[in-house]
Amino acid sequence: MTGTADTIDRFNTAFRLRDKDAMAALVHDDCVMVAAQPAPDGAAFVGKDACVAFWGELMDDESTTFEVQHVFSSGDWAAVRWRYRFGPTDAESVLGVNVTRVSDGRVIEQLGYTKTPGGLPLPD
Repeated sequence: MTGTADTIDRFNTAFRLRDKDAMAALVHDDCVMVAAQPAPDGAAFVGKDACVAFWGELMDDESTTFEVQHVFSSGDWAAVRWRYRFGPTDAESVLGVNVTRVSDGRVIEQLGYTKTPGGLPLPD
């Protein structure tokens, strides 16, 4: 059985290299993925085919990059902080986190969260 940290590392590497076959091999048949958008709850994708199709579309856009900044894992869960770039400057990117659960060496659940423009009623 593959550990959570190893599975996440292989998934992120496949995504960065745009290797759809390697990525798909790491996705559980019962995967549920909730995208970071649209706000407030994100779109849910249920089942391996739906999740792989969503991630595959992101991988197809060669004008973008996915940069892993930090990974933390414990048990079946991992948190991955990343930056998704769709242009050359930080203003053309989004910083986010995926909270991912691994089962039997494959991604079975992934919840995406991002920093987004706009205001929240927070203190200065």
